[in-house]
Amino acid sequence: VSFDENTPEAELSKSIYPVLKRKLLSSFVWSFATKVLKLSLIEDENQTEFQYCFLLPSDFIRAIKISPKVPYKIIENKLVANVSDIVLTYVSDVDEENFSPAFLNAFIYILSAELSLSLLDDVAKFNLFYRLYNSELREARFLDSAQETAKHFDNFSLIDVRY
Repeated sequence: VSFDENTPEAELSKSIYPVLKRKLLSSFVWSFATKVLKLSLIEDENQTEFQYCFLLPSDFIRAIKISPKVPYKIIENKLVANVSDIVLTYVSDVDEENFSPAFLNAFIYILSAELSLSLLDDVAKFNLFYRLYNSELREARFLDSAQETAKHFDNFSLIDVRY
């Protein structure tokens, strides 16, 4: 089914595709969707709680961390804080060609599950695709998290007591 077709299937696919894509991207800190950016300072007369206001990037889905570590708040398409320089690490809305193979499979299965229920009203197919989605999502998360160095805990009291 092409999104450009004039069919109920195409219309439904076109409407749920971006929602499911953003939902799945926001569910984990995917290495292929993680970006780091120094934010641009903007004026905002309506902001009174924090001193500085920054424009979030157009592909922003959710924040992972900011540097320096200071209190902040995200309001609409802005980040506000009490420091004048912010570096944001965030999950971005990446194009499909950047998806990992396992993530792509998980996305296909959740899309199939939603379409099978909405178009066919087939609960059995929905359950099958949803189980496949969960299985593929676990694998995708495992494979993606294995692409970085494991975190080392220095001076962790529970480990120190044991040895």
